[in-house]
Amino acid sequence: MKKGRGHFKKVVIVIFCLCVFSYLCVDYNLRTKLLRFRDGFDFMARIEDRRGNVTTAYFVDTPGCRMPHFEVVDDAIAQFVYKPRQFSCGKALLRSSDTVPGRLHLDLDAKELVLHYNITDLSAVKCNYTEVTRKTDDKNSYGPGGNFSLDKVMQLSPQAEFLCLWCYDANGKCIFKDCHFFAVEKPRIRPVSKKKSANQGSFNSTKELGQERVSVMILGIDSISHLNFLRQMTRSADYIRKNLSHVEMWGYNKVGDNTYPNIVPLLTGLDDQELGLACSPATMGFDNCAFIWKRFQQLGYRTAFAEDVASFPTLYSNGFIRQPTEYYMRPIMLEMERHLASNQKLNMFLCMGCRRTADVLLEYIRKLVPRLSQDLSFSFFWTVALTHDYFNYPALLDQALLTQLKQMQESGLLNRTVVMLMSDHGLRWGSFRRTYQGMMEERQPLMIVLYPPWMNERYPKAIANLRQNARRLTTPFDVHSTMLSLMNLGNLEPDEVQRRAAELDEPDSTMPRGISLFLPVPAARTCELAGIASHWCTCHQRQELPTNDARVQRAARYLVRLINHRLKGNPQCRTLFLNSILLAFIAAPHSKIVKNISTDYAVDITLRLQTKPGLAVFESTIRMSGYKSVLTGTISRLNLYGSQSYCLNDNTLKMFCYCHR
Repeated sequence: MKKGRGHFKKVVIVIFCLCVFSYLCVDYNLRTKLLRFRDGFDFMARIEDRRGNVTTAYFVDTPGCRMPHFEVVDDAIAQFVYKPRQFSCGKALLRSSDTVPGRLHLDLDAKELVLHYNITDLSAVKCNYTEVTRKTDDKNSYGPGGNFSLDKVMQLSPQAEFLCLWCYDANGKCIFKDCHFFAVEKPRIRPVSKKKSANQGSFNSTKELGQERVSVMILGIDSISHLNFLRQMTRSADYIRKNLSHVEMWGYNKVGDNTYPNIVPLLTGLDDQELGLACSPATMGFDNCAFIWKRFQQLGYRTAFAEDVASFPTLYSNGFIRQPTEYYMRPIMLEMERHLASNQKLNMFLCMGCRRTADVLLEYIRKLVPRLSQDLSFSFFWTVALTHDYFNYPALLDQALLTQLKQMQESGLLNRTVVMLMSDHGLRWGSFRRTYQGMMEERQPLMIVLYPPWMNERYPKAIANLRQNARRLTTPFDVHSTMLSLMNLGNLEPDEVQRRAAELDEPDSTMPRGISLFLPVPAARTCELAGIASHWCTCHQRQELPTNDARVQRAARYLVRLINHRLKGNPQCRTLFLNSILLAFIAAPHSKIVKNISTDYAVDITLRLQTKPGLAVFESTIRMSGYKSVLTGTISRLNLYGSQSYCLNDNTLKMFCYCHR
């Protein structure tokens, strides 16, 4: 009897030990495992019903591209979404007029003056200001200026576009400083003839003729995917859907890693490497590059260029020698970043004095709207500060964008302007980015085309094509071609649209890389034909592979060797070794595309791996064909390198380098 009980106890102990061992060796986060398992079915199953009809599994479902559908919010995403806390940058002593150049207003009542600045007597406060003018893209000139006393309304120089001011109490202590800007009248960069300025540089008084010309605006929000815009900026999205003529481009795909390689095709029609060969911006600046605003300037359009972060410009390198557009915000943003910036979160300063950084840009747009409404214009506005680093921070911009859209609508600007409300890419790091949907959303930036409602009746064929293209594979190259077609609305006439569409359908013709969105984008278009590297292409069917798969191991070893090869000329950087493979997918063209191909075709292995020392996390796509491996696209780093690369100044290599300690 005792022997039986002893044997039973041994069996129980063995079973218990096996359970503990299994628990330690198997991923115990069952919920995460199930979600990933379900994600695989969400994006690779539910393709067609029994009759072959397309289901809701795809944003784009054409012979050339199948782009998986994702939900705005579901159980898998909810864990990453939260409502960020609102923040204040303080109470400003003065504000500038939206309509009268050089005019300032006292922005506080008597109680607030005492509470925030300990001011009981306005006459005791003395202020001075200086005008700020651009010298180069990195330097400004100052003066003239002057002194003034606080009052309810103060009129400074009406010719000053930019100015900075300081106010002092009776003891000489600086109690307030700020910078302001005004939409002053400015000469055109490219003066046009009287004939051009009469017919092309302004809106005509007659309704029929006035509608034959439209302005173009790029309103950019950095690092936000289409779905995250709908997820975080719900009031703005709701207003657009209920009140504005628009088309949401569900198949819009980025073409490069970060901002620059996605902005260059938008503004030039070239990729970043082609632009480097065409005008050498790295050594000569951007002045000789064929940016689209130059074309608009030749037609008599007013032009504007503004972004809210001067230290991270969309067009980096050596900038511009000559000011590129009539209205150019960079000089005052430089001053504000140097003297007023505060509340830094990761890479961005969220406050400029007593204003949120993003609100500075929106204020600039608000002041320019009356000027832009008077003439034909091309404008480029780009906000970075609130959306660049955090998945949920776009929610903090929602109300401000809604207010801006309402002002543009109520002023009539949207009745004569085509607006590209867009982004360069989705969020490129963080916990959501490490999910499969986050990886896909990073490649699917926001793109919504807002257009005047009268274009529905005036150009029905062109607008019908625009709506059809909402579910086609599109890129920044296409948006560039679209803006070119808007220079002459004759391009949108039904006969012209039909003629150009027929050219796209010719069997012997080469499909252009950039196609106007007012033409039918061919259903046979693939990522390769659209100029999208395989690493950024969201059309492939993707299937998760085990990390011990031989192809994954081979691709991982190749990627680490490639990184070490790039660091070969920098002995201060340590040799990296593969620490672990975190995730791997195999991507291949859909069966509809390859079923008639008799030869072998390459497969793409997208993998995320960790190296040591330093525990850097890299992601890239390796194309494998037979015994050949090649990198497609670029290598992305998904975690911050911080001070690991202190010993290296090369910005292109810093993310790879782990310095000897």
